[in-house]
Amino acid sequence: MSDPRLILNAVANHLARYSYRFGSEIQLHERIAAVLERHGIEHQRERVLDAKNRADFWIDGLVIEVKVDGAMSEALRQVSRYINLPHVTGVILAGTPRWAAQPLTEQPGWQDKPFQMIRLARQSL
Repeated sequence: MSDPRLILNAVANHLARYSYRFGSEIQLHERIAAVLERHGIEHQRERVLDAKNRADFWIDGLVIEVKVDGAMSEALRQVSRYINLPHVTGVILAGTPRWAAQPLTEQPGWQDKPFQMIRLARQSL
């Protein structure tokens, strides 16, 4: 099995290189799926992790959670729920709000699993 940190970094780098045109979170999910497919990254959308958690994207243990609005504190609580699940190997929080561009001075070291927050650039409609 590959190193989850390497996979997480590669996926985050691919996602961050694009600008996304969308009118809803569902459309943004479609654009993200297209980027993953373009780079040959196998994934599942809307994967049920347990009775209380559903990941926007699942890549062999890696969760991508997408946010187009809401507070960073809410998003990080959701990341915490995901990263504490034993079968999750890491989490990318990909968002369009301004808070997603703020560098985290101390990236969470939850369960010794990798985490990265990236801001997705939005293209004009």
